[in-house]
Amino acid sequence: MKKLLYAFMICLVGLSACDQDNVQTKFDTGGVDYVAVGVTAVDEPYKLNADNSYTISFPIHRSLKDVSGTIANLVLVSSDDSGLFELENESLTFEDGNAVAYAKIAATNPSAIDPATIYSFELMVIGTNASPLYHTAEFNGQLELDFETVGSGSFESTWDEVTRPVNLYKAVGLDIYKAEALYEEGYDVLIIADEGAATVSIPEQKGWFQTDVQLPARIAGSGTISTNGDGKKVFTMRIEHYLPEYDHTWEEWDEIITFP
Repeated sequence: MKKLLYAFMICLVGLSACDQDNVQTKFDTGGVDYVAVGVTAVDEPYKLNADNSYTISFPIHRSLKDVSGTIANLVLVSSDDSGLFELENESLTFEDGNAVAYAKIAATNPSAIDPATIYSFELMVIGTNASPLYHTAEFNGQLELDFETVGSGSFESTWDEVTRPVNLYKAVGLDIYKAEALYEEGYDVLIIADEGAATVSIPEQKGWFQTDVQLPARIAGSGTISTNGDGKKVFTMRIEHYLPEYDHTWEEWDEIITFP
């Protein structure tokens, strides 16, 4: 899943045309300017912040840039069903001469964005001019957090059957922690602390890469906060590892993070 599946060339055999400068059209579109999502899958979450007005701009492409009035009709499905995220416009009009336009997914109330949540989206191009192959995109969005280092703690894992150092970070102004490469390089893990209740939660997120099926395994869990005999903070957790695409789970495992 690390590779992006680009649909920049909407060359659908028997359906669309390769519109390139100085290249003869190979396929007849029948006069239809097909529209498609620019990317069908994106691994890393889009970062939502004040600089981008807590908005995701997602590319939509068309096959015939030299026609006028082409419209892409869009539908957005979000993992958040409260209406927090909406399409700014459900109909997207291409400017003359442009092959790309951008669908905008905006937060209706940025202050309601949960910093611990990775929001998932499914964006669909619909209608008679929708590409038969590249009509749906899946991607994620997450509030961009500013982390500061806590130091190097230790990770005692029954899953890995090892105790090893782990770099820990804390979000500025929030009780959200990040454990760097907790299970695998490139997969940092967010842990949400409730200091008052002395509990932690591990929201669903990618934990490591499963090479047999070429998909990232998901993790999620919960636990408690305590202090050990040395006065160090300890997260004692139960974390489940699973592949939702295959409805497969490796069950829960006892994991302990001790802070520096």
